[in-house]
Amino acid sequence: MELNENELIQKISQDDSIAFEALYNHYRSDIYRFIYKFIKSPELSDDLCQEIFIRIWESRNGLVVIKSFKPYLYTITKNHTLNFLKRASVDSKAMGVIYSTFSEKRNEMEDNLITNEYLNHLRNILNTLPPQSREVFKLCRQQGHSYDEVAQMLGISRSCVKKHMVRSMRTLKLSVVKEFGISLSLFLILTKF
Repeated sequence: MELNENELIQKISQDDSIAFEALYNHYRSDIYRFIYKFIKSPELSDDLCQEIFIRIWESRNGLVVIKSFKPYLYTITKNHTLNFLKRASVDSKAMGVIYSTFSEKRNEMEDNLITNEYLNHLRNILNTLPPQSREVFKLCRQQGHSYDEVAQMLGISRSCVKKHMVRSMRTLKLSVVKEFGISLSLFLILTKF
């Protein structure tokens, strides 16, 4: 009988190495390809992939609070790869191998998958807000209007606009931390919101 991902995560958090191996085997090739698109070195990509899964194993006790493992895994992978690239910028040999391909190639499919999941979550949270809070949020964040402009458009005070935004951002922050285990600022960067 095949276990679902939530069952695997639960077992991994209880130190089940067989469940971890199943998770590793399921995601390893996708994570390797994701890294390879940035690095373009099979050896370095393999090393980074191993480091990421070691990190997952070392933090296994905290995995049960993560509701969507795949976006979490890709976020860790992206951050780990970017950190490697920052360190490599000091090492001229590694930089020569990596730098040109990093700026040219990105794995759009995985980025879009993560971004779409985040955007769907954002839409769901926005739909739970009161109508005026939702409208204020959309005008400020999506359309880039200032608080003063939104106040004038909606016929409310600037302080009322600010209260709606604070309430909306607080709701969004709590939901993002609970659902994805990442900060609101990272979430907004990843969704380009």
